[in-house]
Amino acid sequence: MNSESIGFISLVVGLVGFAASIVFFVLGRRTEERIQDLLEKINAAIQNWQGQIMNSSIELLESRVEIVGKRVALEEAKAKQAFLAELSARIKFLVEGLPPEKFMPAQSHQLEVLLKTFESATKGSLSSEALERIIFKGDEQQ
Repeated sequence: MNSESIGFISLVVGLVGFAASIVFFVLGRRTEERIQDLLEKINAAIQNWQGQIMNSSIELLESRVEIVGKRVALEEAKAKQAFLAELSARIKFLVEGLPPEKFMPAQSHQLEVLLKTFESATKGSLSSEALERIIFKGDEQQ
């Protein structure tokens, strides 16, 4: 073989190698894009799955008897506190708001005694905020 044919063959082999590298680059790029798309779909599916597991776990924890019982007790305490505040306001209105001549002295005295007894009995009770802190502090310890 002469040097011209070796030069021509080298040129052809170089061009074929260059073309092959471009083809492999394009194919590699497409494959990378497909793999990236697939990884994003897998990641989204995993996040969805983890979110469902966390939601189920939260629902299970919230449905525990202890937690439901504490929430019921808290709501009951809030309702009792609201009732006692309303009762106190009504008793005060009856004792202080109406003119004494509208009441017989015995009724007025009884209402005053009832108000004093009520106020002394409710002074020691916990507020709903304090009761909430106690209940939720117990939840954190469990």
